[in-house]
Amino acid sequence: DDVSVGSPIAGRTQAEAEGLIGFFVNTLVLRSRVKPEDSFRKLLAQVRGTTLAAYEHQHVPFEKLVEALQPVRDASRSPLFQVMFVLQNAPGEALRVPGLTFRQVVAEGHSAKFDLTLTLQDSPHGFTGWLEYSTALFERGTVERMGHQLRTLLEAVAAKPEQPVGELSLLSSDERQRILVEWNDTTVASPTDVPVHVHFAQQAQRTPHAVALVMGEASLTYAQLEARANQLAHHLGSLGIIPGARVGLAVERSFEMVTALLAILKVGAAFIPVDRNAPVERIAALLEDADVSVTLTHQSFASLLPSSGTRVWLDAQRDVLAALPTHAPDVRVDGEALAYVMFTSGSTGRPKGVCVPHRGITRLVLGNSFMRFGPDEVWLQAAPVAFDASTLEIWGALLHGAKLVLAPPHALSLEELAAQLRHHRVTSLWLTAALFEQMALHQGEALAGVRQVLAGGDVLPAARVREHLARIPEGTTFLNGYGPTENTTFSATFTMSRDSVVDGPVPIGRPLSNSTVYVLDARLHPVPVGVAGEVYVGGQGLAWGYLHRPDLTAERFVPHPFASTPGERLYRTGDKARWLADGTLDFLGRVDFQVKVRGFRIELGEIEAALRAFPGVNEAVVVARGADADKRLIGYVTARAGHAPDSDALKAHLRRNLPEYMVPSAFLVLDALPLNANGKVDRRALPEPGEASRAVDFVAPRTPTEEKLAALFAEVLRVERVGIHDDFFALGGHSLLATQLVSRVRTTLGLELPLRTLFEAPTVSALATRLADTRPAAVRMPPLRPVSRAGVIPLSFSQRRLWFLDQLTPGDASYNIPAALRLKGRVDVESLRRAFEALVARHESLRTTFHAHEGEATQHVHLPDAWTLPLVDLSSRPEAQREAEARRQIAQEASQPFHLEQGPLLRTTLVRLGEQEHLLAVTMHHIVSDGWSMGVLVRELVAFYEAFSTGRSPSLSPLPMQYADFAERQRQWLQGETLDAQLGYWKQQLAGAPAALELPTDRPRPPVQSHRGAKVDVRIPSEVAHALKALAGREGATPFMVLLAAFQVLLSRYAAQDDVSVGSPIAGRTQAETEGLIGFFVNTLVLRTRVKPEDSFRKLLAQVRGTTLAAYEHQHLPFEKLVEVLQPVRDASRSPLFQVMFALQNAPTGDLRVPGLTFQQVASDARSAKFDLTLMMQDSPQGFVGSLEYSTALFERST
Repeated sequence: DDVSVGSPIAGRTQAEAEGLIGFFVNTLVLRSRVKPEDSFRKLLAQVRGTTLAAYEHQHVPFEKLVEALQPVRDASRSPLFQVMFVLQNAPGEALRVPGLTFRQVVAEGHSAKFDLTLTLQDSPHGFTGWLEYSTALFERGTVERMGHQLRTLLEAVAAKPEQPVGELSLLSSDERQRILVEWNDTTVASPTDVPVHVHFAQQAQRTPHAVALVMGEASLTYAQLEARANQLAHHLGSLGIIPGARVGLAVERSFEMVTALLAILKVGAAFIPVDRNAPVERIAALLEDADVSVTLTHQSFASLLPSSGTRVWLDAQRDVLAALPTHAPDVRVDGEALAYVMFTSGSTGRPKGVCVPHRGITRLVLGNSFMRFGPDEVWLQAAPVAFDASTLEIWGALLHGAKLVLAPPHALSLEELAAQLRHHRVTSLWLTAALFEQMALHQGEALAGVRQVLAGGDVLPAARVREHLARIPEGTTFLNGYGPTENTTFSATFTMSRDSVVDGPVPIGRPLSNSTVYVLDARLHPVPVGVAGEVYVGGQGLAWGYLHRPDLTAERFVPHPFASTPGERLYRTGDKARWLADGTLDFLGRVDFQVKVRGFRIELGEIEAALRAFPGVNEAVVVARGADADKRLIGYVTARAGHAPDSDALKAHLRRNLPEYMVPSAFLVLDALPLNANGKVDRRALPEPGEASRAVDFVAPRTPTEEKLAALFAEVLRVERVGIHDDFFALGGHSLLATQLVSRVRTTLGLELPLRTLFEAPTVSALATRLADTRPAAVRMPPLRPVSRAGVIPLSFSQRRLWFLDQLTPGDASYNIPAALRLKGRVDVESLRRAFEALVARHESLRTTFHAHEGEATQHVHLPDAWTLPLVDLSSRPEAQREAEARRQIAQEASQPFHLEQGPLLRTTLVRLGEQEHLLAVTMHHIVSDGWSMGVLVRELVAFYEAFSTGRSPSLSPLPMQYADFAERQRQWLQGETLDAQLGYWKQQLAGAPAALELPTDRPRPPVQSHRGAKVDVRIPSEVAHALKALAGREGATPFMVLLAAFQVLLSRYAAQDDVSVGSPIAGRTQAETEGLIGFFVNTLVLRTRVKPEDSFRKLLAQVRGTTLAAYEHQHLPFEKLVEVLQPVRDASRSPLFQVMFALQNAPTGDLRVPGLTFQQVASDARSAKFDLTLMMQDSPQGFVGSLEYSTALFERST
């Protein structure tokens, strides 16, 4: 009822502007509250006031308004309004000069700036004009109908302006006739006045020897089933069961179950089916509500049933029943008699008993042609008898002389269901939408062999429908079924064959015979074609109402507003739909909070009521998240003071009171529920469940692809298991791990997964769906292959730059990578030396030197050699001096330059502090290593040491490749079109970027960049870190992106620049083979951001997220190549393209242990700085911790 429309205004408020050519026009946003109860005259008064006020405030340009209001931006639509209205009060008249006339011609429009634009002109012939529409959204027929409906509305307005707006009809008399009468002309002759059991008895007389029931290899004929049912009916009569009574039915799927159904009906009673998976309390409550005194059951149900009442043990009283008469008892009822009461979820926490008469069943399966009913069909009965789909399965077979195959009583796996279909040659099958999707995916051939499949209970996945239709042979049909229990299972169906085209959502079709379906507005008026309304169903399938619930019956079963017979009713479904132009119905969802999960209709209010009954829970809200087969329930609660309910306790409580399918898969305890402006719970603002709910949110993989993805998630994240709904980033994933996952997906599944896709679909389930439409990997570095070491081995692009820098400034140690480890315990020095010797033998990069060959840099791999481990013994010094001296020596070692031509480019020193404590210094040159490599080195060092110190052989797997193989393949691959594609992005991204970030410095910048540096600690407390991670989760970003955006805001403020470029390292190991190598793979990305002061941080984060993901997709271009191509103005006083670096190490290296010895990483004292500033952070339990490294030539420590 809140509608905003745009309208242009000339903007020429001064007389001098009237004769000018120029861009004066502005756009006004005209907002109206359209209340159905208001008269059109009152609405017009509101619009008049709004319009005049807008004219008075027309000077604010629309662009400035958008900038100030900052509406949530959506690239799919224009901001503030999406519909424009234009009234040209005077059409351009023809202009004449002697002998010539100028007349304006309306141009054909082939573009649309908005979803809809209505343009009208006032002319002597009336108002004329056109509706311009987006062809991406609307069909021409839809817009033409809209134009006709506008005319109908205006005619009604002109005739009766005092009429309430909600009463103004959009339908012409012809349209009303078509929607109400023609599309609901479904009356056919049907024997609905005869009860179900009489129809069955007649069928048994016609085909006594035909097989009625099959279970496994056993079978019953129609005559045998009729006789057994009659015997049980006589027994029920002897127990005092009379017409109108209600009898409980708690029986596993079996011959006895069908026999019991018939027997109960034959004594004029109604059956009350019991779901054996329901909690004991729920079973007792519904039997009590239905006034059940006798229950037919199996002994397996004994522990589930209340102790009160009479039980008939069908599996133990066969001999007794066999002695009773086989003729039908003399009981007469008609088609209006009650056949069964089926309980469905209730919004108040109390299940609703739907009372269905015999005529509902006969209306469904007799005289109806939506499916083939006949003696040649073989039906599979697999739905629980407490689920109304069983009505179609059982009586669709038995009232037509067909064969009914009873599936085993347990829940069937997909393979078991397929085996049933094949073994029994099933021809007619009902499936829930979720089960259909799984069968179409994994047992498609078995499903295609079924002559007619009816699916429903939820929205059908269009992709699976298309796949199924492509498989089925001629003469096979597939149906989408729709209908509530209150109208006996189905109200409408949509039939498809192999030639059907499914472009979008599958319609729910047309009404069944002797059924009516209407789409009405809140005032029970029919809505036009294409307009959403609530679905109301009627006809002979309608239930009596709800058992013992006259108030609810009156609310949901309403008088038929278009009835030709007094007393007719319609059932208000709570579903949204619209009519399509061909008279089929398009389902649009629910109008309330009733949902369907796995085919079961659930009132969320019932779950909420059960949650509120839990001690300590104050408020509760339950929502359904996801779509189709992935739909799941999420529970939100607030706790009373002093209480903190946990998820396990909540689940256990609900399982005692509700069926399993009504128990949410995850729970969140909130401080308060979010409210909207009306004080109601804002369900859209409820947070997504994250790590806190993971323990109760595990759902196992369902498909081979999901199994592989779950295994890859677990491997990369180093967790025990991952469910299909677990979020990669909520489990600790970050950009670096995402890159590893992408690499493994490529290797394992042979599919190219853009990193952006993982951010958009971060769960196993969502990612599997996206990968289903993904082409095999194409544009990527080819697999690595070993190359000969005999010839010239080129350098990688990154190595080439470091070699060049070393030639310019020999003796520079700024590209050393130092690390220090504290060893606690007794050290076996010889085993440690052998461990380094084995490491150097394992990794060629550690025994590589670099040389100039015919003007080009090359690398030479040396044979393994013995390793020397220098030992500095400080244990004899005073204890107070040892640590300081050790750190001094380690710092001195780290600052010693390497000679690239001589090697080795790895140095190690062991410093003894005491018998049980040593410091191990390790220094590598960046040209053969990077930060990731240091982690590889430490892990493998520990593994080798443990093996040698315990007398075992090392168990490390052989390396598939070496760094030289990568360098050779990179030089071969990164050229031509591949190089152009990578360069094209970066050229566009960095075009016009400032040459430098002009931070204010404490000292003048030296003419040549100094690499002297220091660092200060930075700490972001855990509570702030937690809030930042939550923000990242809500915005589909990572903590890296949030911290980067904040850092760029800080830099923008200091530099007084809104264009900020920051460098950030990326592992560069996009292929799984490279993850275990020591080598220089790391690359540097330039992340450029426009920091506009007027933008919200959320908007800035969205920009940083997009920039970062795009950079990840183009990470193959080495930074050195980028500099070479862009050729920025070189300045020896600063680094090119960026001068500030940001890095987030998402997981700090933990301690490594072997028996008797612990390896602990020691933080280094930075004495160098490659850039003006480098912010390095780590994610830790204490929050984000790290350091800000700075150039001491530019900044004071205090700054």
